[in-house]
Amino acid sequence: MDQHLHSLNRTIKQVCHLGMLAMFCLAWVASSDAQILQGQWVDQSQAEIDKHRKTDVTVIVLDTEDRAVQGAKVHLVQQRHDFKIGLTLPIDRMPPKQARTLPVYRCFNAIAMDRYTDWSLPPETEAKTQAARLSAWRDALDPIHQHFGTVVSADPARNHDQLSLLEPADLRDAVLARLDLVSIFEPTPDSYDLYADLLSQDMIERKLGQGMLPRMFDRAASRRPKASFGVRVRNAISLQTGRDFVSTIQKLEVRQIPIDHITIDQSFRGPIQPNALRRMLDEYVAPLSVPVTLGSLEIGGPSPVAAAIKLETLLRLAFAQPTIDGIYFAGLVDDDLIEENAALIDRTENPSAAGEVFDTLFTKLWHSDESGVSDERG
Repeated sequence: MDQHLHSLNRTIKQVCHLGMLAMFCLAWVASSDAQILQGQWVDQSQAEIDKHRKTDVTVIVLDTEDRAVQGAKVHLVQQRHDFKIGLTLPIDRMPPKQARTLPVYRCFNAIAMDRYTDWSLPPETEAKTQAARLSAWRDALDPIHQHFGTVVSADPARNHDQLSLLEPADLRDAVLARLDLVSIFEPTPDSYDLYADLLSQDMIERKLGQGMLPRMFDRAASRRPKASFGVRVRNAISLQTGRDFVSTIQKLEVRQIPIDHITIDQSFRGPIQPNALRRMLDEYVAPLSVPVTLGSLEIGGPSPVAAAIKLETLLRLAFAQPTIDGIYFAGLVDDDLIEENAALIDRTENPSAAGEVFDTLFTKLWHSDESGVSDERG
C-alpha cells in the first residue's frame, strides 16, 4: 500500500505541475481505489446535490388490522437513479454477460442509439446483425430510458450524403419521410433530438423556410405523442458560444417551437476549472426552461489520473445543476472514443481510473442505503 501511495503521489505531483490541480486537492480512498476530490467547491456542489437529487421518504408500518407497528425494522436500498446515466451503444460489440451486475455497467439506466440511427449511415447498417446487437444491449442493461439520437441535422455533412443537393420540394419530402421513422422504430424510444447542429448551420430552414421546423415538430409529435422531442447542439457551454446558444434557444421559444429538451454535446479538451465551469452552467444552462442532457460525453486527459480527476469534476458540477437531467457517455472503451484516457473500462472489462471514479460516485457516494426503526406511530 505504501509503495502504491508513493507512486500515486508522484503521479499527482506531475499532474499538479501541469496545472490540473490548481483549484483543488485530491484525497485517495484506498478502500475503493477511487479519487474523491475535496475543497470548498466540492462541499458546495454536494450540498446542491443533496438538495436537488434527494427527497424525503416516509414509511408507515401497519399490521394486518391497519394498526401502527412500533419497533419494526425498515431497510431501503436505492435500485436506480432517476437522473439518466446513459451509454451511447457501440455498433460492433456485444455486451458482457450479467452486465447489470458489473462495475461501470451497473451504473447505466439509459441508452442512446445514435450509432444505429444516424442518417449518414449506409443502408447496410440496417442489417439483422445490427438489430440483434441493439436488442442484446437493451436486454443486458434493461434501460428505463431510450434515446433515439439525432433525426435531422442542420449540417448537411451529418445527414444523408445527397440531401444538400436536392431541390427544395425533394428535400422537403426527404425530411418528412425521415420523420416518419420515429413512428416505426420499435420498441418506442422515449426521446428524440429532432433537429441538431443548429448553432453552426441551418440548412433546412435556409432552403425550406422558417415554417419547416414547426412542421417537423408537429409531424413528429403526431407520430409519437408521448415522446420527448428536442434540439441538439455542440459545445454550447463555453465563453465563445454560450451567449449565442442562449440567444438561439430564446428565438425558438419566441417562435413557439415546442422543444421538450436540449442535448448538448460538449468537448472538454483542456483542464476543467470548477469555478469557471460552475459559472458557465449557471449562466448558460440554469436559466433554460427545459431539461438539458449532456450527450456523447468523453472526458480524457494526459494521464489516467488526470482524466479521472477531470471526470469527477464534471460529474459533480453537472449532478449539482438541477436543469441537467442526464448524461450520456460516448462509449466505454478506447475503440469507441477519441480522447486519450477517456475509456471507462479496459479490454479485460476492468474499470479504468475514470471508471472507478464514475462507479464509486453513482453506486456508493450518490446512493441511498438507509435503515430505521418505526416509532409508536408506525
